[in-house]
Amino acid sequence: MTNAVGVIGNGYQKCTEKAFQFLRSDGNIIILPPSTVQELSSLPPEIADGTKALEHDLMGSYTGLDFILQSRLHHRIVQRRLTPNLGKLTPHLEDELGRAVTDLFPKEADDGWTTVQLYPLLLALTARTSARAFVGTSFCRDQRWLDIAVNFVEDLFRTVVILRAFPSWLHPFVSRCIPSYWRGKNYFRQARQVLGPYIQERLDAMSEGKELEERFLEPCALNWLVDIAEASERNSPRLAHTETVLSLAGIHTMLLRQLSVIYDLTAHPEYMEALRAEIASLAPDWNKTVYARLRKIDSFMRESQRMAPPTVLGLKRIMQNPYTLENGTHLPKGAYVCVAAYAIENDPKLFPEPGKFDGLRSFKEEGPDPDSNIHAFAATEPTVLGFGYGKTACPGRFFASLVIKMSIVKLISEYEFEFLPGEGRPKNWVVHEFLFSSPWDKIRVRRREKPTCPF
Repeated sequence: MTNAVGVIGNGYQKCTEKAFQFLRSDGNIIILPPSTVQELSSLPPEIADGTKALEHDLMGSYTGLDFILQSRLHHRIVQRRLTPNLGKLTPHLEDELGRAVTDLFPKEADDGWTTVQLYPLLLALTARTSARAFVGTSFCRDQRWLDIAVNFVEDLFRTVVILRAFPSWLHPFVSRCIPSYWRGKNYFRQARQVLGPYIQERLDAMSEGKELEERFLEPCALNWLVDIAEASERNSPRLAHTETVLSLAGIHTMLLRQLSVIYDLTAHPEYMEALRAEIASLAPDWNKTVYARLRKIDSFMRESQRMAPPTVLGLKRIMQNPYTLENGTHLPKGAYVCVAAYAIENDPKLFPEPGKFDGLRSFKEEGPDPDSNIHAFAATEPTVLGFGYGKTACPGRFFASLVIKMSIVKLISEYEFEFLPGEGRPKNWVVHEFLFSSPWDKIRVRRREKPTCPF
């Protein structure tokens, strides 16, 4: 349950060029060699389904995530509306982030070093910022919705971690004894109560051909969901459920990345001057396109994720039909297959001195071309699998990259961070295949004498 890195890493070292099995409480996992990444990522869902693997990992029938097997609306909204409109959303996100920092960061930090628990602080910050894109100004500061979004994500992982400690046949019984399981069901009911009237009003306005009010035209996923929903999806309970599911991707991944980056920057302060200088060099012409040119910050974020990815496994699939790979490995129907993402990204043959944190590793590999983005945080490669690879790579990675960069720019331009006296970087924890930086540790923060945030 807590040694997946060691067990899978040992298997990877012994079987770098061939498949091996990893025994998990809910079944065996076939871990494929790195040479299969290109082929595995190109298999259509009719053969190898990534959505079913995600639903399986997150215990969909016990957490409400089985919804993603019934509708692809959550996927379509990101691909068709959220990602294409990132430029339009950028000033709105910057505005909300600035408001959230003012509201949430301790006022004592304005006068000197103050001790804070960073995880809940960044959790609230991320929830507010992402909510601006997902539910707009109608709800992004509504504490009812923020509580739903934050607590749904937290309780979902509590339920998953506990249930996966037991064999599958016990799940129907054990789940009823877990408070987070029952709270999870209630979040969907609360979401319908909070968002339902707004959604229904917009649906009615569209069906009656009325001119839409300004709030219904605001760029946000809540309005776009109503626009693109099809047939049975066009009802307020279904759309409210979709918004709740989106909060999983909109909060969890970005929160853990920000936490790791701040911890890593505090552990390696020698990079701070270079990152702040990069921000300062672009500040005079700061606009929505600047984030793509923050190559050193991209590099630092990428290295931070390499050493602490959200999961030690990647390209997870459940076989819908039997398939034989080009290397002769036969994958039977129903098999759960993946690659050892963490082991690949810490393989010394692929990443020299993988145990050494090199915040500018990717930046140095890119060379001097100012327009190069081959190693951008959101970019995928066969050996960089934090967001998947190929056509099925995470569609929300561009949004995540934008929000994380925006937060890092804001925080390091306006604040300084240090560990408590005598303490170093909080350790990374592994539970099942999930890897995350410690959420319990405290850190010291103070506002800079001359804040330089360009927005």
